[in-house]
Amino acid sequence: MRFIKTILASAGMSVATAVSAMAAPLQQDPAPIKVDVHTNATHTVWYTDPVWLAIGGVVALLIIVLAIFAARGRSEGSNTTVVR
Repeated sequence: MRFIKTILASAGMSVATAVSAMAAPLQQDPAPIKVDVHTNATHTVWYTDPVWLAIGGVVALLIIVLAIFAARGRSEGSNTTVVR
């Protein structure tokens, strides 16, 4: 019985939504609003230019890789010399 009530409630909400959607185009504005947007700026600043962002990314990656390689060779036991 709950399944049938759920189906009927869902169908009723679908019908109500469809009716309100069909009634919406009938309500029209009496005067359409015209909006004009003009921009004169056609240049970008250097720090938002994609080329400089890519160069900065490559440099940052290179610094990270160099830091990893520099830290790889260091360990506690490798710097001591044992004389017998």
